[in-house]
Amino acid sequence: FNFGICRTKKGGDEGDDLIPKYPLFPIPLIGHDFIYSLTCSRSLEVCQPLVVEALPVQDSKISIDEQPKKPARLTVASELSSVEEESEPEVEIQYRWNSPRLMILCEDGDINCAMHYLVESLHDPFASNSVATLLVQESLLEEFIDRVKDRLEPLSSEISGHPVFVDTLKQLEHLQARTTRGNPETVPLNASPVLVYDVSHRHLGKGPTGVITVHTFRTMKEAIELQSNESLPFTSASIWSEKLAAAYELVARFNILIFLLNCFYVDLAPISLPFTMNQNSVKIVDGYHYETLTFRSKRKVIVHPVGTIWGKLVRDRALSK
Repeated sequence: FNFGICRTKKGGDEGDDLIPKYPLFPIPLIGHDFIYSLTCSRSLEVCQPLVVEALPVQDSKISIDEQPKKPARLTVASELSSVEEESEPEVEIQYRWNSPRLMILCEDGDINCAMHYLVESLHDPFASNSVATLLVQESLLEEFIDRVKDRLEPLSSEISGHPVFVDTLKQLEHLQARTTRGNPETVPLNASPVLVYDVSHRHLGKGPTGVITVHTFRTMKEAIELQSNESLPFTSASIWSEKLAAAYELVARFNILIFLLNCFYVDLAPISLPFTMNQNSVKIVDGYHYETLTFRSKRKVIVHPVGTIWGKLVRDRALSK
């Protein structure tokens, strides 16, 4: 803007005062750099699978302590001739799941939030509480997968080169399973996050696989059946649905302890004491509804944003007018 300046005198007194001819606008809060030069502060570190134990390949039934000790070196001169005798035995490393999470996306759920957290799990599949299996309502599948595919980036070399992930890719090729991966022009095939359809994790390996399995359902009854057929020990479930009654139906039927409704990362400290003391409790902390109660003699934790309740009431009231 071109602002003019006018000069005035105060009755012939001391010098001139500069007065802007046009009003000065405040500095804009949102500028070009705010939109186009954003810096990403997300940590680029990824997690590795948890190791259970390492056993010799030759006889995995014998513990490491029971393995015969390798012979001591005889002389310096005989070092080269005894290389084969002194070579380390081949070891098979076994891994375990790190609190795998089940995600359920219903047709009325927040597709954008669910997609954000799913993409995070795809790029860091071995992290604690990462999504291992996705149940998505059939009417949303095509749109949801297309949007997820556009957000897939190459995996970290720590994941794409890990033996667990490499073995999973070999097994997928052997099974000829239907998969969704990133754009081959920007994401290498062997370093792409993978969504696998209609395949259970037990068909891909003994422990963590590094991929997310996808199943579709039409009704809540079908979702319950799909979860019961999955042998994976889920420690929590993230359910995205605006119908609390439907979500609570899944809470009652699923053999899972922690349920996060329309949320993903939540501090469970406010409800941990009543849960460990086996007491029913309901409280609201920092905008979240915390609840612990018993279903079929099993104590469970349910957390959801308070807006999930009031938002539905406001919407229903508006529709009834």
